[in-house]
Amino acid sequence: MINKVGIVIVSHSAKLASGVEELARQMTQVLVPIALAAGIDDPENPLGTDAMRIKAAIESVYSEAGVIVLMDLGSAVMNAEMALEFLPENTRNNVRLCEAPLVEGAIVAVIESASDANLERVLASTRDALSAKISQLNANVRCIKEQEYSLINNQDTIPKSTAHSRRITIVNPNGLHLRPAANLVATAARFQSEIKLQNLTTRGKPCSAKSINQVMLLGVRQGDELLITAEGEDGEEALADLQKLIQEQLDNPSSSAPYSSFLTALEGIPASPGIAIAPAFFYKSAPLEIADEKIQIDEQLEWQKLQQAIQKAIEQLENLSRSSTYEVNSVFAAHLLYLKDLELIERSRTFIFEQALSAPAAWKKLIEELIASYQALPDSYLRARAADVEDVGLRVLRLLSGVDSPTLNLTRTGILIAVDLSISEMAQLNSGNIKGICTVEGSATAHSVLLANQLGIPMVVGLGQKLLSIADNTELAIDGTTGEIWSEPSEEICQNLRSKDSISQSKTIFTEAITLDGQTIPILANIGGSVNARHALECGAQGVGLLRTELLYLSSSTPPTEEEQLKTIEEIAVIMGDYPLTIRTLDIGGDKPVSYLNLPPEDNPFLGVRGIRQSLVRPDILKTQLRAILRASLKYKIKLMFPMISSVQEIRAAKQLVLQVQMELKAQGIGFNQAIPIGIMIEVPSAAIMADQLAAEVDFFSLGTNDLAQYIMAADRTNTQVAALSDAFEPAVLRMIQQTVKAAHNAGIRVGICGQLASEPKAVPILLGLLVDELSVNPQAIPAIKEEICRQSFKQTQSTIDVILQLDSAAAVKDYLLNW
Repeated sequence: MINKVGIVIVSHSAKLASGVEELARQMTQVLVPIALAAGIDDPENPLGTDAMRIKAAIESVYSEAGVIVLMDLGSAVMNAEMALEFLPENTRNNVRLCEAPLVEGAIVAVIESASDANLERVLASTRDALSAKISQLNANVRCIKEQEYSLINNQDTIPKSTAHSRRITIVNPNGLHLRPAANLVATAARFQSEIKLQNLTTRGKPCSAKSINQVMLLGVRQGDELLITAEGEDGEEALADLQKLIQEQLDNPSSSAPYSSFLTALEGIPASPGIAIAPAFFYKSAPLEIADEKIQIDEQLEWQKLQQAIQKAIEQLENLSRSSTYEVNSVFAAHLLYLKDLELIERSRTFIFEQALSAPAAWKKLIEELIASYQALPDSYLRARAADVEDVGLRVLRLLSGVDSPTLNLTRTGILIAVDLSISEMAQLNSGNIKGICTVEGSATAHSVLLANQLGIPMVVGLGQKLLSIADNTELAIDGTTGEIWSEPSEEICQNLRSKDSISQSKTIFTEAITLDGQTIPILANIGGSVNARHALECGAQGVGLLRTELLYLSSSTPPTEEEQLKTIEEIAVIMGDYPLTIRTLDIGGDKPVSYLNLPPEDNPFLGVRGIRQSLVRPDILKTQLRAILRASLKYKIKLMFPMISSVQEIRAAKQLVLQVQMELKAQGIGFNQAIPIGIMIEVPSAAIMADQLAAEVDFFSLGTNDLAQYIMAADRTNTQVAALSDAFEPAVLRMIQQTVKAAHNAGIRVGICGQLASEPKAVPILLGLLVDELSVNPQAIPAIKEEICRQSFKQTQSTIDVILQLDSAAAVKDYLLNW
């Protein structure tokens, strides 16, 4: 981990902040973590600041060394103060808001951080950033100070004795200017010796060579004689390096050129952080030509066509929703609301029967009106929701027109370029070759950006039409944090970006999550396929705690074969290497229907035939899946897990099927791991209550807190009226987790959590206190969870968990955690 003070630059202008960062970075060759929180996502009024963006910037550069936040003016200060309120207390206490001027402050802060100064020293130096400028401009002040010093020291200021010293005459016309001064400070900071500089020409006081402000206050100009002294064991070595540095950068002015020169081809809106360097790959969705003119139609037939297309679109969205992460699921759930809005549907019916429009023309007119309504809203976030309406509308229009849904399948590694991307297009990503995304249009609040962040794909939006002038296969470099892209970047630019990416990775990804008192907690990932697997490893996953196998079934019109499933499992297992891969068997039925299984409708699908119940009803489907899993277990570290177990009888029936498949494979001479670990998901209250008996049947538990919370609280998490009740922070849920963990440990088996609660950094103290053995989280949450664990004392969480369990609500638990 890079243990240097992080710098956050808050400005109303994204361009100004980017320029300040570029200038500050040129002051030292030592890489310092810097993040920008500048501008707002409003193309018409881009100037402004946002508290949540400041919070994210702080978190992105945070380490135990702390963070300095520099602001320009007005709302920047207020939003910075607000951002601190959203941070955990232990993080907030290690962040300093600094009133120094933005440009000078950033330069000094970066130089001091590069020299490994601690937080308070960086803060003090940054606050004094204007002193050198004031001294240089105010000649009277300088003369007065020199006169005062001469009166006090009525003798030669050259030290009479010192262990090591060098005299250097400055020949550069610019004197000891900022960049070489910064490099001098960084070089001096590498040595243990006390190093002093003194301007003999002006008879100034000796100052520390490790302070940029003091060095600049020397006012060293052309012809001045500089005395460098060093006291310490490495003093002679320090003097030699400093003399060489000064002579190279000042005697040879051409050598003091900027450390890196960024010739930015285009600047857009930063959307998803990260660095990507790869050839350009253009994507363009198939155009839809829908005639608006009235034609002779059969109104009833057109209305029937539209209803069928809407129903088919609903089925597609439900399938996408079930195969997506929790956050993306909520987006598709919102899309479903549009298609189930009776008022909208009735309006499209009016267009057909009263205006004699065809089904495609009627639907197109309806969507265009709705988009215009959203675009007229004053709030930029709500205006961005017009993209969701367009996405839903195009889905139905494609079905009406017989045009296939787009699939983003790169046949080679590249940076995808498009006019814009909907979340539906993003959800169809089926290749790990997409290294970055650039769009002509788009907003940083678009839901496609949410998915790019979850997949760990750097993304820049709003780059304008010039983006389309880039030739296909041109080498590109993009910085998703600053919103910059470079066409045919130089090797210097590429190296600088790779170094920046390396700092970001090393800052956030710990090899292990170890508490302050030495307790190690394995952190695994929840994934749905091979793309997620690669991203999980990049985020620092130590294996897969939950592989959702539903995607294979939901994305197909027929059940996937044994060989298809085996190929997918092995592809992911190869990516994971020696790390464990926990595969959950098919979790469908009830609220997750698969068309080709012809599942009957249910009045209450959440309490119906789902998960293991559906698998036991169709053992042929489960046995095919078990054969693939068992075959893969021969070569790879595979663990088998059954979902929605609610009774001992269910797990025994599932294990009996495993035994049958093992016997069949053995008879066929097909190898498998006979000792494959078998576990269950604890997702319903009955399983938690019977955990002691269930533990005797399996090798491990995994708690699915999303379902467990909704069943305990009797609150459907997809129902907006009661969803807030389905909160895993509720003491009732936490008590049931504790009961489950105790039963498992008494039986000598391990317990993990793979629900959303595991991905919440603020829940870490609770989960440690509940003695959970491992966490399986969304890949993008891994760095934050590991970092939070490393801040905690395992023993302290044990001593306070009983207090938390006595609280009376989720709100009370969260309030308690704010003061943790």
